[in-house]
Amino acid sequence: MRDSISEARDETLILIPTNNRIDAIRRSGLLDRAGSEQFGHLTEHVRTSLEVPVAIISIVDRHRQVFAGHCGLPEPWASQGETPLTHSFCQHVVEDNAPLVVRNANAHELVMDNHAIGDLGVVAYLGVPISLPTGELVGALAAIDTKPRNWTERDRRSLESLAKVVEKEIAVGISELKYRSLFADMHEGYYVATAIRNQQGELTDVLFEDVNPAFTKLTGLPSERVVGSTLTGLFPDVVQEMIPAYDRVLKSGESYLHSNSATVLGGRWFENRIRRLDSERIASIFTDITDRKTAEIRLSESEAHWRGLFEQLEEGFILGELIRDDRGNAVDWRYKEVNRAWGELVGVPSETALGRTIREVFPGIEDEWVMEFADVVGSGTAKVFTRQVGSLERWYEGHVQPLDDERFVVMFVEVTERLRMENELRDREQQLRTVLDSMPVGVVLASAPSGRIVMQNQRLRQIIGQDATDVGSKDQYDVFVAEHRDGTAVRPEEYPLSKILAGECLSNRMEVRFKKPDGDWVWVAIVGEAIHDNAGKLSGAVIVVSDIADQKKQEEQQRIINREMSHRLKNMLAMVQAIASQTLRPVSDRSYVEAFDNRLRALSSAQDVLLLDNRDEAPISQIIDATLNRLVPTERLAVRGPEITIGPKGTLSLALMLHELATNALKYGSLSVDAGRVSIDWCVKTVEDEPSVIFSWQESGGPPVREPDRRGFGSKLIRMGLIGTGGVEISYAPTGFRAEMTAPLHQLQHAE
Repeated sequence: MRDSISEARDETLILIPTNNRIDAIRRSGLLDRAGSEQFGHLTEHVRTSLEVPVAIISIVDRHRQVFAGHCGLPEPWASQGETPLTHSFCQHVVEDNAPLVVRNANAHELVMDNHAIGDLGVVAYLGVPISLPTGELVGALAAIDTKPRNWTERDRRSLESLAKVVEKEIAVGISELKYRSLFADMHEGYYVATAIRNQQGELTDVLFEDVNPAFTKLTGLPSERVVGSTLTGLFPDVVQEMIPAYDRVLKSGESYLHSNSATVLGGRWFENRIRRLDSERIASIFTDITDRKTAEIRLSESEAHWRGLFEQLEEGFILGELIRDDRGNAVDWRYKEVNRAWGELVGVPSETALGRTIREVFPGIEDEWVMEFADVVGSGTAKVFTRQVGSLERWYEGHVQPLDDERFVVMFVEVTERLRMENELRDREQQLRTVLDSMPVGVVLASAPSGRIVMQNQRLRQIIGQDATDVGSKDQYDVFVAEHRDGTAVRPEEYPLSKILAGECLSNRMEVRFKKPDGDWVWVAIVGEAIHDNAGKLSGAVIVVSDIADQKKQEEQQRIINREMSHRLKNMLAMVQAIASQTLRPVSDRSYVEAFDNRLRALSSAQDVLLLDNRDEAPISQIIDATLNRLVPTERLAVRGPEITIGPKGTLSLALMLHELATNALKYGSLSVDAGRVSIDWCVKTVEDEPSVIFSWQESGGPPVREPDRRGFGSKLIRMGLIGTGGVEISYAPTGFRAEMTAPLHQLQHAE
């Protein structure tokens, strides 16, 4: 110690480099609290204890000293709270790291030029060093007198004792500053609140004592509005949730994590970590978890959505995990997750499977149910399986997909019924194929609308000499080469199968000369019928192909015989005409002779139609043409009706009747004038519960019509009708003569 007190401190003093000291001071925050009330009572205590007018706690900066606490300083220094170092005795305490004793500054060599003497009135000075908790010197605690004074050893010890108190206060302040800084810099909101209780001692509310800046940032409420306010006053919508949480913490003393949303803050979510400070105070750190909570809600909703879909799946679902032995071989697997459909498909309640292995759920299960799934996990490659659970006698088909090194997922359906039906279908198909192969005709099945030929029998290949199932669509029907009777090529769209698939008809028939791939030609008859499904939709067609080579040879022989018979019949009819002509020569009215002659010609024409192509039946259109082509110009006839064939008796009756009708029309009716016309129509209708042919002859554009005075043989012939039993309605309307004949179809087509 300088001056009269020679003893030094007992402590070992360590000089700290200036830069480190200044940095430590500035980090401590002491320079920012000049004149703080924190140290005011200490300086007052110094002034009282040492009976001096002035006491200061000086923090020595690089170019100034700052009064952390002072008492008795004159103005303006008291208000400024600092002086430059030109006014500092304390700087020497810091420089020497030792007490400084000045009895009379005016006579003290070290400080006699210091401006504090004149400006602050410092005459006597006693100062001791003060340090930070980390050892850095920061300044001095000093007692100042405005007149010379002899400082005693007791004064020094008293001041050093008080310096230790100052250092403790500095330590407390620095610690408080540290935690206050943390408190202020926290991103989480922080508050301290006191319990408010009713007369029964029940917790009803809390009063906010302190909040940090983050509280304002998170809630938008300034601290001055919050501190001193109650929870009910600020956040009434959360009181019902928060008060029980606070009460729990105050009663148990255990920290508690609580989440809630605040409507007054826009429905944002907060997570509170609440702890007890004492029996009536709590502190809480809280964070805004709105984004996280929103994500959780969305995730929960998404999980609920997908869980709903998962449970609504008709397919069974399995999440499985392999179980391995000590050598790492898969020996079983465990159900980690299954859905509702799983239980329905296997007949086991879904909840009973979770956590159990497949061998536990299905004792005696085939090893393949374990090994194949293990192979999928091991290879990392998905597989499709169709396999039976023998104990259930059920078949399942599904898809297994690896998830990681131990887990896999399975989607599956039961296919027991499908496989049974497929087996039955294969059996029926084999039976059908056996039946088809035993048939003497070729058979083809084709699907609609593609026209793909899906099946054929062996006889078909023998007849046409090629595999029809090579045809994949109706666009490929040109591989079949055939000719009509007249030698023209058959176009693909003319085949019965093409017409049926095109919707032109339900059935069709044709005879063609077919060319085999080896160049041989064969006559075949092709008959097709449409196939419809249960809904009535066209699903395909069946085609029957017959080898008619022998038939064609017989027809050719029959045509030769028919031509000979026709020739002889015509000769016979010619002889009949000659005999009749000689016999009837004396008859003066030649009209009867001509009528007889024309009727014989009509019979001859009808016979030609029947003998054409060796048939016992003839189409109505051909009978009309053969009978009327020599009598009526085609442009004066309108002929309409479906293609119907009739037997020999009906053919002769129709021919004679048409001849009589045409003859009468030429003599008396519409064909007797140039403007006259004849319409011939026929159709098939149900009359008295059976199909009948209705045939009509309608004249128009002729002379006025009147009923004849007498009826000759021709009129009687017309009234005999189509089959000689009547069924004729005749009208002599002014617009033109009309005759309508009705006869059962089966009688017209009868061979006799």
